Amino acid sequence: MDVAGIRPSVDTDRPDAHVMLSLRGHRATLALDLSGEPLFRRMPRAATRHATGHEAHVLRPDYAALLLAQTDWPAACRAFHAGQAAQPPILVDACCAGGGVELEAALQLLDRAPGLDRRRWGFMGWGAHDEQAWEAERRAADERATLGSGRCEAIGHASIIATDADPQSRSFAQRLWHLSGIDTLIAPVEPTTASFEASLAGVCGNATHSATSNSKPSEHVSNVAPRGGLLADTTELPITLAPAIVTLMRDLRRHAPLNTFPAAVLAYDNTMDRALGTAPNKTLSVRPNNEAATIRRYPGATATGSAAAEANDGVQASAASATDAGTGTEAGTLGDASGASAQRSPRRRGRTASSGDANARQNAVAAGASTAASTSAAADAPAATATVDLGDGKPIPVLVPESEQFAHRLKKVARLRRRWAKRTGVTCYRVYDADLPDYAAAIDLYEGSAATPGRWLVIAEYAAPKTIDPALAQARMLDILAIAPHVLDVDPRHVYAKARMRSRGGSQYARKRTGGSGQGSGHGAPRDRKLPLIEEGGLTFAVNFDDYLDTGIFLDHRVTRGMVREHARGKRWFLNLFAYTGTATCYAADAGVEETVTVDLSNTYLDWAERNMAINGFTGPEHHYVRADVLGWIRDMRRTANRWDLIFCDPPTFSNSAKMGRRSFDVQRDHVELLRGVADLLTPDGEAIFSCNLRSFKPRVDELMASGVKLEDISAQTIPEDFARNPRIHRCYLVRRMY
Repeated sequence: MDVAGIRPSVDTDRPDAHVMLSLRGHRATLALDLSGEPLFRRMPRAATRHATGHEAHVLRPDYAALLLAQTDWPAACRAFHAGQAAQPPILVDACCAGGGVELEAALQLLDRAPGLDRRRWGFMGWGAHDEQAWEAERRAADERATLGSGRCEAIGHASIIATDADPQSRSFAQRLWHLSGIDTLIAPVEPTTASFEASLAGVCGNATHSATSNSKPSEHVSNVAPRGGLLADTTELPITLAPAIVTLMRDLRRHAPLNTFPAAVLAYDNTMDRALGTAPNKTLSVRPNNEAATIRRYPGATATGSAAAEANDGVQASAASATDAGTGTEAGTLGDASGASAQRSPRRRGRTASSGDANARQNAVAAGASTAASTSAAADAPAATATVDLGDGKPIPVLVPESEQFAHRLKKVARLRRRWAKRTGVTCYRVYDADLPDYAAAIDLYEGSAATPGRWLVIAEYAAPKTIDPALAQARMLDILAIAPHVLDVDPRHVYAKARMRSRGGSQYARKRTGGSGQGSGHGAPRDRKLPLIEEGGLTFAVNFDDYLDTGIFLDHRVTRGMVREHARGKRWFLNLFAYTGTATCYAADAGVEETVTVDLSNTYLDWAERNMAINGFTGPEHHYVRADVLGWIRDMRRTANRWDLIFCDPPTFSNSAKMGRRSFDVQRDHVELLRGVADLLTPDGEAIFSCNLRSFKPRVDELMASGVKLEDISAQTIPEDFARNPRIHRCYLVRRMY
């Protein structure tokens, strides 16, 4: 301003120079940002979105580069570009998630430097910036990229083979590769060993032909077996699909030449150690999605010390660069940086993604945080690979040899349960309920109606005691997921894994975590899409295996719903409190009651209840649906003349939904108040059926009797045969007025 006499114009969104002020206590640090936007933000934003517009998980480029560094891929690419190898390296990815690793690998194969298409850098506004030197570097990088592209075009075949057990992930990854212009370098295959073998045969055959047809090979060219890597990113894999990937990785690891390649796995646990039958020779602690995970490296069968050292050197260089820059995090870890740690997936702005030589890539990794290699020696060697043979000629690979006991037990109980179900006309039932303590899970089988034929499994894992090794419990669960669909003749894609826990808030029917398991079909009210239909007691109900911990019908209340029908015969008015999806209302309407009222706090479940009623033909104005906090609604109704002949009340164990205002609901604490109100809403000869699933529930009978409420325990009469192993699955009572 002193020189020009005017105030400088500053673009606050995209300034020429970015000055950063950091305050820590009484200390202030002033710095000039010479980088600008983080280098890992180099993927096209449009490429990281699903066709629906939702963000998808794509592994951040610096994490992808670190994973690739463990497989010998960068060194193999350098050898190829230096003319030291006649054929390009081969990369095999058994679990590609969103396709981010393939994107980074392809750009390394093309010898494209990170940010090659980027036009703005933090140092451009720096007074000491040497524009000529920078342009010389850019031209050199452009030349390398042009030569690299030419080499790849001359190859004439894909060098990267990738798949994922999740069809949605495969579809999205292929879209990402196409939008990034690298799809010709990648061969997408089905997640089967046969598909990989066929693709590998083609790649290796083409590579051999390419090497032998070169009329003037370089004197430095090596004609040894191809180099490459085997990897998998399981951090976004639904647990129900994990057995397929575990089996695939184990099969591929035995396949030549993959058995000689280094393998790397990004995972939240050590399940792959068991699958491969070996401990990793190196682990790196990382935090993708801001969750603790590890990159686990397994050396090839004929790996030499020099090859392993070369892979280590890349990581050591990254760590050194980060330390020099003063941007490192805790040693031995790589974490999301630059304020991006809370993001679930890399929603990055920028131009075409690009990558390049080893030094640039190591700096890209180092810019996020420090890394350090650590040799890992497991206290106990992973269990040798095993299979379960049920006599049908189709052995099932398992992680725990003892899983054979579970397989035979499940086969036996499934046969007995199938006979019982056929005899009683039940189509949806519990097959297995922690019959073996070490295999603590509940397995429910659902058979669809004629309108939506099919078979589905819902497998709910019980929390293992703290004395059980979590890795062993996880391995057993994966074996359950592999064995159950085989024994019960269910398509593995129709298997859903659930984990039950007390919710910190909301109702007992909380939406499950996105991507947790199964083939997610999206969110929204049930009426928005076609749901599977099942039959029970001559009625039809919609079920949802994807979005919630519960499916829309509690199988343990099968007898209770039949009891509602019997008690509703000859009655005029029926009330369903905490109605959930209205299955009890359907039974009452089927019994011929004149009017029903269905009350729940959730619009989603009221819509679902109305849909269930409509499916069964109960659509008249005599059927009412009320969204309300049940306790408050009862207080309001007590001041009116409205009374009901039969009430069904099945409250959650606990709820503190925001829709309830400041109060919460606890069935043990609040059941006296609730049942007093329910009794007041009964006609003089009316009765209520009250149920809860709190195992430790103890009704305060004396307080209820003092209020004129009589309670009769009918729990034993309401436990179905398929739940007989667990008679405390719920408690059930008849409620009547004493006067």
